[in-house]
Amino acid sequence: MTDRAAAPSGQDRLPERLEVNRRDAGPHDVNSAGAVASAIFLGTVGVLSFIIQPGEVQGFVTTLGMSDARANDVVGVEMMGVALATILVALAGERIDWRRLTAAALCVGAAGDLASAFLTHDGAFAAARFVAGLGHGAIISLSFTFVGLTRRPDRNIALYLVALLGYGAIGLWALPTVLARFGFAPVFVAFAAVTALGLATIIRLPRSSRGREAISPTAAQLPLAWIAVALAGVLAYNLAQGIAWANLSLIGAAGHLADQRVADDLFLSQVLAVAGALLSVALAGRGGRGWIVAGGVIGGGAFIAPLIGPAGGAAFGTLFLVSVCGFNFMWNFVLPFILGSVGDFDLGGRVMGPAIAMQMIGLGLGPILSGQLVGPGGFLTVEIACVAGFAISLALLAGPMIVHARILARR
Repeated sequence: MTDRAAAPSGQDRLPERLEVNRRDAGPHDVNSAGAVASAIFLGTVGVLSFIIQPGEVQGFVTTLGMSDARANDVVGVEMMGVALATILVALAGERIDWRRLTAAALCVGAAGDLASAFLTHDGAFAAARFVAGLGHGAIISLSFTFVGLTRRPDRNIALYLVALLGYGAIGLWALPTVLARFGFAPVFVAFAAVTALGLATIIRLPRSSRGREAISPTAAQLPLAWIAVALAGVLAYNLAQGIAWANLSLIGAAGHLADQRVADDLFLSQVLAVAGALLSVALAGRGGRGWIVAGGVIGGGAFIAPLIGPAGGAAFGTLFLVSVCGFNFMWNFVLPFILGSVGDFDLGGRVMGPAIAMQMIGLGLGPILSGQLVGPGGFLTVEIACVAGFAISLALLAGPMIVHARILARR
């Protein structure tokens, strides 16, 4: 008898493992329409604050009277709460029933948002945003995990992005008017109410990964070292995104654009971001992930690069509009392919949780780092750091993706 017959590989045992999973999944299969819709709704709940972060940062400055650096620090504290929660969820794995964990996260997020509504002018405001970040970060991690267990993660992540970007476009467009009339308190009360509404989805969620019926046909097991390199690439990519996203409104304001003009430009960028996500839906599963990821990452840096230099001038308004629209389109076009690719680096579907943790750490560190880089000279250093982050992420992601492609070719 050969060694292969005596000790079948993980790939050979997949049918048996999947059959066990089918028996344990019960009626809450992660591929059902209700389960996918619930995960997508929870994903939108998770990013209620983050997706309108540029307008929020600008509102902290114009409505609450914070400095640019202080506004970046506050959102950075919130995002570090998000990042910490994603790490804790990844470490918890399946030790805690996912339904109970989701319910707890929703309660914590709603409590943090409600506290924020009453503490906008209090020294404890940043602490309240940190608590909200903990709850929303856990929701983000869990919702991505639910989507990552489906048969078509690229497509479902893209649909997820379409939903949250639709909200983001309306939110960024309306936020300046809402803040001018009512301030931040009603915004955070609305966040708390929508977050609490997420409790209605609990019955549609899987309790663990046993709800998975089928592994992605493009999944392959990579060595741990290559998985670590890929996760570092996800971190670098999202660090660049966090730096840019937190400062786009401030960069527009530094170029003497009116607040509503900046909001209108960001609204249009969100519309194009939806188009980017829809394009990724159309291309999902058609192959060529490596080229798509490379083009998307390079494109993101290429649209930020023109903003490097002194802000202002007759042409700055057009330049700003093109940059934010192109940046947001590329971000939401390529993100499903990055996460889908990294999720396929492990046959057990265990990499998605750590990948989301790296994503949230990068998005959380971005505003904090940019707060330290903003100086009297404006946003030059911030913009250079953003472009450098894109370049580093592409270099780190390339190796694991090439190894993965070779494994698939041999299979």
